[in-house]
Amino acid sequence: MKKIIILLISCLFVILHFVNLSRYLINFPNWGDDFTFLAYFNDLPNLGGIEFWKRSTEFHGFIHRMVGARLITAFYHFFSDEFNFKTATIFANVLIVSILYPLYQLVKKAKINLWHFIPITGLLFAWNGNMDNYALIGVLVHALSLIFLIWISYWISQTKTRAWGIGLSLIYPFISTEGLAFIPVIMALLFYLKDRKAWIYSIAGLLVIYLYFINYDAPKTATASSVFDKLIFLIQGSIVFIGGAIKHQVFLSLIIGTLLIGNVGYTLMRFHESKDPALLFAGLVFIQIIAMGIMITWGRGNVESGDLNALFAERFSFYGAVFVCITYFVWIQPQHFQISLNRLYLMAPSIGWIVLSAYAAYPKLQNLHNRLQADASNAYYFKLNTWYPFGTQEINLLTQKGTYQFPKELFSIKLTGNQIQVRPTPEFEPEFREFAVDGSGTILVYQNQKPRLFLPINSLSHRVKIKKDIPFNERTSKFLLIPSK
Repeated sequence: MKKIIILLISCLFVILHFVNLSRYLINFPNWGDDFTFLAYFNDLPNLGGIEFWKRSTEFHGFIHRMVGARLITAFYHFFSDEFNFKTATIFANVLIVSILYPLYQLVKKAKINLWHFIPITGLLFAWNGNMDNYALIGVLVHALSLIFLIWISYWISQTKTRAWGIGLSLIYPFISTEGLAFIPVIMALLFYLKDRKAWIYSIAGLLVIYLYFINYDAPKTATASSVFDKLIFLIQGSIVFIGGAIKHQVFLSLIIGTLLIGNVGYTLMRFHESKDPALLFAGLVFIQIIAMGIMITWGRGNVESGDLNALFAERFSFYGAVFVCITYFVWIQPQHFQISLNRLYLMAPSIGWIVLSAYAAYPKLQNLHNRLQADASNAYYFKLNTWYPFGTQEINLLTQKGTYQFPKELFSIKLTGNQIQVRPTPEFEPEFREFAVDGSGTILVYQNQKPRLFLPINSLSHRVKIKKDIPFNERTSKFLLIPSK
């Protein structure tokens, strides 16, 4: 009876996650990168043999090879000739549920009170920590990377399946670019364990890295920063990235991240003393997420200005959710701290964090739905997008190929509303203009007496923003407020 109750409560967190996906998503890309999968889906019927392999392994955004994500898209094509962004995103989110199996097995093998599985599930599916999984590219690349990481870390931590986990780690870079960092981690582990296959794995790992970068065309970027400055920036970025799972503010993230990384060091020390499989599992996940933070800092941070705010983007939120979840998992391990009472008291702050996460995410989810509606409406009525690059190729993918259908609710939108004023505000992002508004919902902009574009209102900041490359004159335009339903 106890296991059934635990299972039902844990399932509630999972069900709520999918209810939110169904409620707030619509059949339209969350970001411009999502078009990658629609383009691939459209071309699949004409791809065969070598051409299929080339398209599945080609680079995206200079350095990323999203082979796993593309193969899942190809699998989706077996079930539908029509591409639906909402359905595909929900389908991909189902894969996250698989993470619960190794976590449950590790809790059970350590003879930990099963009530702890409830906060583990809740932390993994915390609303604010899953914002990235509402974007197709987010769930198919970032989440898939973490799913693969947790599974191979679980197999490596178990003696019977270690060889499988180590072997599969060699294909990790083709699941996600971040897998490149995991190969040196496993090299170090094998040498630490004095495994006779350490040199064989090292040679195989270097070969995989070489194969990964075949035909790689590095972007031409110049930087005046010294090697020392870059090193300090990467270290600082990795700490901020981890601390950002708790608080999105650079100074506080540095403090929190330092404490969390200190806990990682203690976890590795306890593993060294106990050789506990659960601590090995957690240590591998921790180290890899820290390495991911370094890679993201390298790719997204600005070393010249010292700007690390890009690390707080919602597209990296699931990394933080997993880090928090595994931190809780570590703290309930008998080999971590010798504390009695089965540590059930840790459930209280964890449940509090889950509730706080839902409270923080609720207005963001409403904003997401409002933005997607505005994005889709702009594409349908005006063939533009106010948030990300949108041109002839994107319009053709949506309208000419026959594999995508605009949501039916867009067809009945009335291009009317109550007139309001907008006020220019300081710009926080160099490529966007921002305006303050009163009210919530969507603004319909009229230019030259004709409807020109929709602008979604952020209900948290009460602002709208628009790319600077879109012709827009706030002094000669009329603004109509379409309230949220």
